[in-house]
Amino acid sequence: MPDHNFPAPRDLAAAPPEAPRRPARRRRWVAGMAILLALAGLIALLPRAELLSGIELPAVRRPAPPLAAAGAPPPALTVAVQPVTPRLLGRQVVGDGSVVAWQELVLGAEIGGLRVVEVAVEEGDRVRQGQVLVRLEDAVLAAQRDQAVAAVTEAEAALRIAQQDLQRAAELVRTNSVPRQTLEQREAATRQAEARLAAAEARRDEAVARLAQTRILAPADGIVTRRVALLGSVVPAGQEMLRLAREGRLELNARVPELELAAVAPGMAVRVTHGERVIEGRVRAIAPTVSAETRLGTVHVALPPESGLRPGMFARAEILAEAAPVLAVPQEAVVFRDGRPAVFVLAEGGEQVALRAIATGRRRDGMVEVREGLAAGERVVVAGAGFLEDGDRVRLAGPVTARRE
Repeated sequence: MPDHNFPAPRDLAAAPPEAPRRPARRRRWVAGMAILLALAGLIALLPRAELLSGIELPAVRRPAPPLAAAGAPPPALTVAVQPVTPRLLGRQVVGDGSVVAWQELVLGAEIGGLRVVEVAVEEGDRVRQGQVLVRLEDAVLAAQRDQAVAAVTEAEAALRIAQQDLQRAAELVRTNSVPRQTLEQREAATRQAEARLAAAEARRDEAVARLAQTRILAPADGIVTRRVALLGSVVPAGQEMLRLAREGRLELNARVPELELAAVAPGMAVRVTHGERVIEGRVRAIAPTVSAETRLGTVHVALPPESGLRPGMFARAEILAEAAPVLAVPQEAVVFRDGRPAVFVLAEGGEQVALRAIATGRRRDGMVEVREGLAAGERVVVAGAGFLEDGDRVRLAGPVTARRE
């Protein structure tokens, strides 16, 4: 019998060995992780809507919007209005065309068969009236002139002799020394001598004139715009030699629609535009005819001497016609609905605007002419018109000062 109360020691050799528990726990842990990873992959592949379709989430309570008071009107837009009044609106007539010389003088040879021996000018040169521009060979004509001058001298001498014979015959007739017939013969001889002298003087003048034709002179001050004459060439009569822009004056032949010609008058101011350059001109004249093919008339616009333009250039003309009183509204009041111009009209004492279609005309200085759709005194919305629709309620911001002309 043991002398203590402790349990008897187990016979370790006889007891069967206990199976280890760690491997079993690890297998369960690995299996659980595999299941979780499979679920995570499935969740990633499925759309979110399908994933949540079967899940009922608690409803989120949101505050309801405040209810509008029954019968309260919608908030009004603040606008500014302006009454429609007649005003002077300048009219612009627009045309375009080419720059030309005011008068282009074409100079040619008056006598043919002569050789050009001198050309004294080049294109672009300024010339004075009477200046020699081209000189032709004149040796033959100079000799003919000298012959004509000698013939005149001979005819003058013959006339003096005939006059002396006539004087002596008249004295003898008074003394009855010679018959009356002799005096008549001397008178006839004197008249013949006078006629021969007149013919000789005419031939001399012709020779001098033909000789002068060998020198082509400038008929007026101007600028050489073209030179055809070449040194050494033999020119026929009438061949063009030079062209001059008389006095260097240029003008624009502006083509204007026929319906606009009635508003144009000589003396009106014209703004001529060529690229970035703007030149102030004046209407010199209006052509009396209109082209039947294009229905365009020509307005001759005189340009200043230092315009910087040259013949052949193309320019645009804005003719400032006389201002006429018309109904006009500021351009910011005009809106476009369905591709047509319109304005919003606010009746006196009213709160709702009405969309009104209008017919517009010319525009100038920020104003638009109204040809149809409005009457004088009606109020149109100027500020805020682009945000309105037909029938909108508005409130006024204050009066708008009318534009000054």
